Amino acid sequence: MSTHEDWTASVGAYLLGALPPDELEGFRAHLAGCAECRRAVDELGVAADALPIGVQQVAPPPALKGRIMAVVEAEAELLAAAGAGADRPPAPAPAPRRERRRGWWARPGFALAAVVLLLAGGAAVGVLSGGEDTREIRAEMTVPGAEAMLEVTGADGKLVVRNMPAPPEGRIYQVWLKRPGADPEPTDALWTVNADGDAQVAVPGSLDGVEAVLVTDEPMGGSPAPTREPVISASPA
Repeated sequence: MSTHEDWTASVGAYLLGALPPDELEGFRAHLAGCAECRRAVDELGVAADALPIGVQQVAPPPALKGRIMAVVEAEAELLAAAGAGADRPPAPAPAPRRERRRGWWARPGFALAAVVLLLAGGAAVGVLSGGEDTREIRAEMTVPGAEAMLEVTGADGKLVVRNMPAPPEGRIYQVWLKRPGADPEPTDALWTVNADGDAQVAVPGSLDGVEAVLVTDEPMGGSPAPTREPVISASPA
C-alpha cells in the first residue's frame, strides 16, 4: 500500500504526464479523496501550463539531428552486441514502490524522449551547443496601433504580430518574399489573428537574398500576385 508521502512525490510526474498507467490509476484514486494533493496539483499546474510559453521557439541547428542519431545508433550497436533480450530488464523481487516511482527518470529511452521534448519546446539551444542567435527586426506597419517583429534565426524567419485587426471579411493575410529586382514571391503562409489580434507566423523558405518580407490581405486561398498594398513590411538584411 502506498502512503500519502509516496503519492505527494508523484504530483510532479502526474502533471508532466509521466506516471505509468498502473500508478496513474492509483494516483487518481488517491487524488479524489486527498484535498492536500488536489491543492498541490492546482498550485503546480499553473507553472506546468506556463512551461510551453515560457521558452522562446527556436529552430534547432541542422547538426543537432546528426548528433542525436549518432547516439541512437551507438546504443543500437551496443544492444546488438549484447544479444537478444539485452534491453529487457531482469525480473528481480519487486522494489519498494517509492523507488520504482523515482526510477522512471532513468528508464531506457527516457533520455532521448527528454531531448525530443526540449526540442518541441524550443529549449534545445539552451542546453545544446551550436545554436544560432535570433535577431528581432521591427516591421513597418500601415495599421494604426498594430505592431510586428520579424525574428530571424540563420535563414529562417518568424513574424510575431500584436494588436492586428482581422483581415476584411472573405480575405486572409498572406506572406510574400521580395528579392532585389523581382516581383514579390507568393508563399503558402495564409493566416489570421486570434481574438486579441495576435499571431505567430513561420515564414516559409529561406530568407537568404530576401530584401523584404511582406504581408497583404488577399482573397481566401491566397493569390499568385499581391492584389493590395502591404500592411506589414520587414527587411531581414
